[in-house]
Amino acid sequence: MMRKHIFFVLAIVIAACGTATPSEPYLVTLTPNRVTPTIKVAPTGAASPSVPPLPTVVPTPTSLSSTTIPQPTAPPQPTSPPAPTEIPKPTEDPFPPARADLSKTKLGVHVILNNDARILEFVKRTKPRVMKGVDNLDWLSKVKEVSPKTITLGRFTDTPNRDALDNKDPSQYPKPADFARNYINFYLARYRANPGVDYWEGWNEPQPNKASEWDWYAAFEAERACQMKDLGMKAAVGGFSGGRPEYADMARFIPAIQAIQKCGGIFHLHEYASPLMQTGVGVGIPGAPANLNKIAGSLTLRYRYWYEGYLKPRKLDVKLVISEGGIDAGVGQGCPQRSPNEAGWFSCYKDWGSAGLGPDMWRVYLDQLKWYDSELRKDDYVIGVTLFTAGTASTEWHSFDLNDMLRPMAFYMNEQ
Repeated sequence: MMRKHIFFVLAIVIAACGTATPSEPYLVTLTPNRVTPTIKVAPTGAASPSVPPLPTVVPTPTSLSSTTIPQPTAPPQPTSPPAPTEIPKPTEDPFPPARADLSKTKLGVHVILNNDARILEFVKRTKPRVMKGVDNLDWLSKVKEVSPKTITLGRFTDTPNRDALDNKDPSQYPKPADFARNYINFYLARYRANPGVDYWEGWNEPQPNKASEWDWYAAFEAERACQMKDLGMKAAVGGFSGGRPEYADMARFIPAIQAIQKCGGIFHLHEYASPLMQTGVGVGIPGAPANLNKIAGSLTLRYRYWYEGYLKPRKLDVKLVISEGGIDAGVGQGCPQRSPNEAGWFSCYKDWGSAGLGPDMWRVYLDQLKWYDSELRKDDYVIGVTLFTAGTASTEWHSFDLNDMLRPMAFYMNEQ
């Protein structure tokens, strides 16, 4: 989100937004820029609904003689001055009491813009395990002040040096070590100006396709992680979009995972689904061992294919952050009753209502987040999820906005 995908232009086909039905149940329709599919309207010239006919009997006017003429009322008597009103009591604290220690839950928040006092108040009261910012990152230092143990991630949306890859075969790409060095140098001054960030993300939602593209990207992320360690900083590698990559491609990224185990980074990826967070769980993905399909999902909980299928057998003990997560009607089965140009969690409330889940959309969504949290808490290697998103900076992300969810989330988190 604020997501500008990194395109390996030569051989990568961007997953187009739309309403095409996947040919297999595990496939999903991705909308990288959250563009809503065109809504079909009635064809021009469709018949207009008929106008009800006028009543055949015209009511007879009431006879004037039958009308009672009102009598004049007595003039009002003076009244005593009103008693002074009670001094209003202070507004009840809208958040639960602050925790003394780190949250037991694994819910955190992705923030586009720190434009609401409730964001830092949420951090102060709940002490979340993880928070994330994009571009506007100075507020993460304040997060560290009120919750020193909260892990923070940061990302800048401008992406340098893409022209070095455009219209080229991977065999012509720059050396991963050189490219990583130039990439880091592009951001280095901003990295150092934002000490509140613990882990720095790289490219957002890359989509390598061919084996050679996967091998180059894994080598680039490995170099980036270890070069950042040499500079006294830490990297978050991966950044894959919801529903990607396929199981066989996961193996080609193992060198980057090995590098962060050596150089102190973390692994991160995104998980979205719709109409519910549970959509796709147990469905399976092609090539994955059948026993993993019972515990993982094609959308949410997809991370378990990485860890149970590849990382644990290789003794790769690295931590994971789901650095974007939540409801996205462009991923999964969708929410057919949503309004145009909306895809976030509260664009699905009509579909939730039709499914009998209740009229309070915030409560329905919170129930789904509780379920997701209960699953994340089963896996020690998961630091947490930064739900997309609070602090929307434009109407483009309005339907994803979590600002009004921060209070109910805080009560749930502090009850655990």
